[in-house]
Amino acid sequence: MKLTGSALLTRALALASLFAIVSAAQAAIIDFTGGSVSGAYANHYEENGFQVDVTGASGAFFGDYYGVGNNVIHAHWATGPYGNVTEIKISKIGGGTFDLNYFILTSNTDTGGGPASGNERAWIKNNNGNDQLLPVENWGFPATQIFLGSNYDGITSFSFYVTNMVDCFGMDEFYIDQAAPPGGPSVPDSATTAGLLGFAMVGMVAARRKLSRR
Repeated sequence: MKLTGSALLTRALALASLFAIVSAAQAAIIDFTGGSVSGAYANHYEENGFQVDVTGASGAFFGDYYGVGNNVIHAHWATGPYGNVTEIKISKIGGGTFDLNYFILTSNTDTGGGPASGNERAWIKNNNGNDQLLPVENWGFPATQIFLGSNYDGITSFSFYVTNMVDCFGMDEFYIDQAAPPGGPSVPDSATTAGLLGFAMVGMVAARRKLSRR
């Protein structure tokens, strides 16, 4: 059966749309809302295909810790006076790779419920051995945006730890397998959209060449 140029273009666009649907399905945001635990201290939490494991009997609080109607994860490190957490690790349930692009840091302070001193040393690292020092952060909101580079692409897990006295530590809005512009999420993002358009254009060119040879 011969296909016209318009029919081939329609198929190319359909494939591009399918690619967009698959990409969107892989993207995830972990915002600590609607997961397996709410408003309680726990050592394990699951949301949108990912799991959070907290090492330390005091666990972490998953919910509206700051009382502003915004759910977060909040923990107290063993180097401070109120908890004994030594690691917070996030990975995909069942395994697999992903890109971590962005999250927000709501607390990174050695003063419980107060401003940071500047002496805090909290880190993020991934399974490939890439460690990054996090900025200090006063307790609660407003928060600091953390953008991760290509070192956090294609990873299987990432975790947080401290090397100095830190007490309160909170985070929110992990953007995985999608870009996170300051204005909010975009799925598919502009790069993906450009890729889809390019894919469609390749289909158009292939269709025209095929027709020209007949």
